[in-house]
Amino acid sequence: MKRLTSALDAILARVNSGLIAAAVILALLDVAAAARHLSVSRPEAPVAVRTVVVSAESEQCAPVAPPALRDMLGHD
Repeated sequence: MKRLTSALDAILARVNSGLIAAAVILALLDVAAAARHLSVSRPEAPVAVRTVVVSAESEQCAPVAPPALRDMLGHD
């Protein structure tokens, strides 16, 4: 039993070092892909401009709150 445990320990130690190497390689590839993605120049999107036109009709709109609630707005 002791021999089996020792052999299994040696095999798993080799597998562990292989997994660490694979993780390091994947991390380097991930960093390289992120750097490539960040270095791509993109044309700036045009800024959408909205023009607001104030007319006489908009100044005479109905109030948002009814008169009973407007009277209570300043009171706590």
